[in-house]
Amino acid sequence: MRGSFITGICLLVASVPLSGQGIGVAAHAGTLGLGVDVAVSAGSRIGFRVGGNVFPSNIDLTADDLEYSVDLPSPQFTALIDLYLVGGFRVSGGLFASSDDVNLEGTLTQNVEIGNSTYTPAEIGTLTGTVVNNDTGPYLGIGFGNPASSRIGFFLDLGIAFQGKPVVTLGADGPVQFLPGFQADLEAERLAAEEDLEPFQYYPVLSVGFSIKLAG
Repeated sequence: MRGSFITGICLLVASVPLSGQGIGVAAHAGTLGLGVDVAVSAGSRIGFRVGGNVFPSNIDLTADDLEYSVDLPSPQFTALIDLYLVGGFRVSGGLFASSDDVNLEGTLTQNVEIGNSTYTPAEIGTLTGTVVNNDTGPYLGIGFGNPASSRIGFFLDLGIAFQGKPVVTLGADGPVQFLPGFQADLEAERLAAEEDLEPFQYYPVLSVGFSIKLAG
């Protein structure tokens, strides 16, 4: 599915007639990490834009009172149509795609309650898991800046990527995995983590940067 989406982006770019069209790039940073977009104008009010984003480092996340190091999916991709209403102000819609699942890793330093029981770090070892969202989903937002028309300009995206309800898996590599009742406690923890992460099915997108017109 992810490979098909990336192939579709390449076909979309290849299908846009570039002769006489404005072409620009935008570099930005925000909640999707560091990214670059390529924009092509299709008239004074409509443009096509494709982009890729990477996260340069992991982040820390707390779910149900447990702290995890989170390896976010990287790269991520967007394919958007921009409708320019007034000047550089635009409404954008299209598709958002993630290249992988979110990976979690928790190394405990003190006793922790999982489900209905308390366990020691030695019993747990390393707590690992994944958060699975939809591979692709719709994106809707607003923004400012037209990379294909302004020689050098300000760039802003503000929107929502609809990822779908997250599905969490959890596991532990310590001797606790063989203790009676641990799997039931881990399932309770997994369900609690899913509930905590449910708001992230609507992922907020904020990107700020600059753009440069290359041709046209």
